[in-house]
Amino acid sequence: MSNNEEMFYEKSTEKKMWNYASPRFGISLFMGFVDFALIYLYVFVYGLDSNLVGTGAMLGKFAIAISQFFFGWISDHTHTRFGRRKPYIFIMTPILAVSLFMLTLPTLFLGSEPEESKIFIWLIIFNCLTQAAYAMTTVYHSWMPEQFPVDKRPKVSTYQNIFNFLGTAIVVLFSMIVLTGVKKDLEDDPNTIPTVLIISVLIFGLIMIGLTYWCAFYQPVEKTPDYKTKLIDDLKIILKNKNLLLVCLLQGICSFAWAITSSELIPFTDEVLKIHGNVSIIVSVIMIVCMILSLFFWKKQIETRGKKKTLISVFLFAIIVLPFSMLGFFSFSTNLLFAIPFVILVAIALGGWYIFPYIIYADIAEDDQKKTGELKAGIYSGFPAIILNIFQAFSLKFTGWILSLKNIVNVPGTDEFSIGLIIWGPIASVILIISLIYAKAFIKLDFNWEKQ
Repeated sequence: MSNNEEMFYEKSTEKKMWNYASPRFGISLFMGFVDFALIYLYVFVYGLDSNLVGTGAMLGKFAIAISQFFFGWISDHTHTRFGRRKPYIFIMTPILAVSLFMLTLPTLFLGSEPEESKIFIWLIIFNCLTQAAYAMTTVYHSWMPEQFPVDKRPKVSTYQNIFNFLGTAIVVLFSMIVLTGVKKDLEDDPNTIPTVLIISVLIFGLIMIGLTYWCAFYQPVEKTPDYKTKLIDDLKIILKNKNLLLVCLLQGICSFAWAITSSELIPFTDEVLKIHGNVSIIVSVIMIVCMILSLFFWKKQIETRGKKKTLISVFLFAIIVLPFSMLGFFSFSTNLLFAIPFVILVAIALGGWYIFPYIIYADIAEDDQKKTGELKAGIYSGFPAIILNIFQAFSLKFTGWILSLKNIVNVPGTDEFSIGLIIWGPIASVILIISLIYAKAFIKLDFNWEKQ
């Protein structure tokens, strides 16, 4: 492919876009079990020391960082009659399903009371294998710049996030309705694994495999040439792409704010706003619906105003909204008239951010293709994972630290929960102010060739 040669795309029909987006539903659904497996099962049911669980989780982050980069690169250099991406999707998806099944249900294989050393080794092996197989999603996302032209990517990303949020909603409802009973059963008798847990993992796994395979069968083979460059040479090219590195750093900085917001919002409504039971389910559904609807608003903003201006607007919106968590200091905040509008506004801000990552790296990969003549979407999707997972590891630690904060001021009624459940909003807002200033000054998201 010469520098002046344009990519050839088959027609981007609605069916093709929805089909491409659909695997995100199964992936979000299935991976929702990871937190349950790592935290609750291993610490509270199997009795593994929390520091050992933390070590296993950390090693998993390293595994995903390395594997996403490696499989992104190697898929760029694969040549089969099925194309570059499909073979890895077909192979790695069932590995992901099986490894997560093993991670979630270790006592099926180790016995009802395994030694701590055995359960720890089991955790390391299958968490790392699960995270490594999750690199299938990097190969899958590498398809976007090869399957859809730049003007269709905001819509495709919108559809992907709709499936993400639907999967998340089902996991939340499933956790409230089913997993609460599973937790109680495991607490009463850790030696017996509830049948509903086994069946649920199997069903969610089959949904993930089915949707991913259907997408891979349906999507056409990408129209890109073979590449034979070495890994070190491609890495040098990546490291010379200043804009890519700056965008990766921006996403890393943002991850602190978005991780805090995503992690704290539900506990905030539960512990601070005192929203429980069926009302909590209703509020969660409202949040998911508003996140989905907001995607169409932000997509329209991208199409009319451009990506960078829209991203700045997302930051500004969140910076204004998030500090209202401080109203949790006052008793009137337990009123639904405050809780529901606040949740809706935060959901709109989250929806605005989530639409961007799928688009950004596809566009940067195509921008590099315009300069070099080679569309290496795999490595451009995989490399950011190295930086992002390092930031995410620290952001999770930082979020835990916020929750560990005690009631350091004398506010009536706040002695029942961590003050971190109130001040998380201003903290996230400050991080986003830094992100906004940084984004405005340093990154480029809109390219001249998009107008042609």
